[in-house]
Amino acid sequence: MQITGNHQMARIVRHNDESVREGYIRNGGKEVKLFTSALKAFQCNNRIVMAQRKHLDDFLRGKIIGQLECGRTQLEVSEELGIAQSVISRLWALATIPR
Repeated sequence: MQITGNHQMARIVRHNDESVREGYIRNGGKEVKLFTSALKAFQCNNRIVMAQRKHLDDFLRGKIIGQLECGRTQLEVSEELGIAQSVISRLWALATIPR
């Protein structure tokens, strides 16, 4: 499986019968080896970077604010929607400013 984004590549390699996972991230000519947890973090961060480049529409903003008002944590909402927690935090801060 290959994951591309931001001119980086991650490759998951399986060997033996154990499904041991290793990943390689290539940036320019440099290759870095990662194991399962670090590779998952890379995949997650890569997805979040792509999500941050899109503007949130009114429906999505309302959905996020509604979930936060119902007691969900920013992290839960962030992971469910694939949006960086910092974006959720900024939206919540703007939504809760007294006017």
